[in-house]
Parts: sequence; C-alpha cells; structure tokens
Amino acid sequence: MKNIKRIIIGTITMAILAANIWTSLAFAALGNQPLKPGMDGDEVKELQGKLIELGYSNITVDGLFGETTKQAVIEFQNAKNIEADGIVGQETFQLLLGGRTPEVSRGNTPGRYKTVLDIRATAYAPGPHDNGQWGSLTYMGTQVRPGVIAVDPRIIPLGSRLYIEFADGNSMYGVAEDTGGAIKGNRIDIAMNSVDQAYDFGVQNVKVYVLN
Repeated sequence: MKNIKRIIIGTITMAILAANIWTSLAFAALGNQPLKPGMDGDEVKELQGKLIELGYSNITVDGLFGETTKQAVIEFQNAKNIEADGIVGQETFQLLLGGRTPEVSRGNTPGRYKTVLDIRATAYAPGPHDNGQWGSLTYMGTQVRPGVIAVDPRIIPLGSRLYIEFADGNSMYGVAEDTGGAIKGNRIDIAMNSVDQAYDFGVQNVKVYVLN
C-alpha cells in the first residue's frame, strides 16, 4: 500500500512538473525574437491569443501579423505608456505576460488620445431584432461583434479606435464601425453577443477616448 501511495504521489508530482515545464516552454516561444508586422507563424498565434486573453477581442488567431494585430499591439503599448510602435520587443513581451486585462483595471487610461467625450451609451446585438435590415452587418460591412461601436460619424469618425471608460471603473477597447438611426450626437451603441446582454447593459454614462 505504501509503495502504491509513493507511486501515485510520484506520478502526480511528475505531472505537475511537466505541466510547469510545458507552460514555460510555451511562453518562451513568444519572445524569442521581436515580432513585427508582416511576420507569421506560431509565435504570432501565441501573441494573438495573449492579446485576446487580455481583452483585445477584435483580432483573429490566424498567425498573420497584419494591420489588426498591429493596432491591438499599439493599443496595448499605449495603455502601458511605453513606445507604441506596434513591434513586440522584450519590454512589450514582458508586459504581455504580466499585464492586466484592460476591461477590469482602474487608472489604465491610454496615454495618447485625440479627444475624450462624455457619452450616453446603449447596447445592441446582431440580427433583425436590434439591427433591422442590416442583420449581422455593420455600416462598414464588417460583422457585428463585441468590440464594435455604433457612432455618429459627425462626432466620432468611422474607423476610429476607442477606449471606453465606465462609471464603475471598468473599461474596454472598441472600434467605430457602425452607425444607427437613434445614434445622434454624444451617443454610442455597443455591440453585444445577444439581445439579452444588450438589455442587461441598459443605458450608461461613459467616457470615450478617441485614440491616436
């Protein structure tokens, strides 16, 4: 019986050690070399996965360091008040591993932005219930998804990258890709996954930072 216990304990210990080693190796792959726009491969996939984990949900894990990934990196760098060049060097890499999710942090206002607006925010979901004839498409022809913001283009230009700060201290990043008949002046509509989530959001007063 004692031998069996030793075997079980030994097996569990080895499993834990193996898991820790695998995790270390996985993160070691990201950071072996600076990652730049135009690169591709598994390291870029790990970067994209980490960015999504940290709340930058507008990117796809496809292993291609394109413009969308570059913008997410720049937003992350701006949020950390480091040089925002879109290149993942050692400083950015270390902050990615130890960074906090922007959606749940306080005092993480981006260092560089064009303007800040006091805005009344509502929410909507893809489909005819909230989006009428447009269904699941935005005004710009992209998919309605979390992170998409409907704006009045006279106030916030379409295509703008946004940082939205809620009254409870939570925050999120988004992109202005949609418009709406009721979205006039200092109003925005934040895309959600479902109609129920949109109802739960209600109406909130927020600060919107239009990023550089």
